[in-house]
Amino acid sequence: MHKIMVLNAKGGCGKTTIATTLACYFVSNGYSTALMDFDPQQSSNRWLKVRSPEQPRIKAIDGARHQAGVTRSWQLHGGDETEIVIIDTPAGVTGGKLVDLYHKADSILIPVMPSIIDLQAMELFLGELGRLLKQSQHRKHVGVIANRVRMKGRSYHAIEELMEEVGLPLVSVLRDTQNYSIAMESGLGICELKPGISAKDKKHWDPILEWLFQTIPSKQRKLDLAPTSPGRWPSAVA
Repeated sequence: MHKIMVLNAKGGCGKTTIATTLACYFVSNGYSTALMDFDPQQSSNRWLKVRSPEQPRIKAIDGARHQAGVTRSWQLHGGDETEIVIIDTPAGVTGGKLVDLYHKADSILIPVMPSIIDLQAMELFLGELGRLLKQSQHRKHVGVIANRVRMKGRSYHAIEELMEEVGLPLVSVLRDTQNYSIAMESGLGICELKPGISAKDKKHWDPILEWLFQTIPSKQRKLDLAPTSPGRWPSAVA
């Protein structure tokens, strides 16, 4: 089982959208997938309730509320058959809560918006996360996604500079588009929308999936990705 966490202490950066999109990519390609929601607002689990039963099934795990009559570890167990667990996290995660979540993940994706406010919050968060990375005996697979980018302006380039400074990869750039809202409202992921409206967005996800497969346990790869070359820079936003 491989656990992919979408994590950032800053709210409104697109954690739930990225988590649900990842869940759709894996389940649509034959991976037994669970979506674990630690956010008290339960946005990911509410999205699952909207999802049509005709779509590939994604298992829901409520990580925010303790279930009576079962242990915490059993409540969070995705099942022996589960191959991929996508973990959606709440805003404001610091201190002990961050430590607890950090140890639950194999891979961590950090979405950040290209704004000065988000960038300042990101610097503080990365400082706390960086201390965990140094203390950890097992190196985590950590990458950053620039999310809702309209144009590569000053704030975007500040993200590039910060990633270079802290030594984390900027895995991909996702454009600002209504397609994600359309997908969320329909209980779908970008990969499940009609190709005519989502082809451009799917290309932006190729580097993310390639990056994740660097550490996902060996299994015949079923994801139909566009060819990529080693060290390819994140897709340009158009």
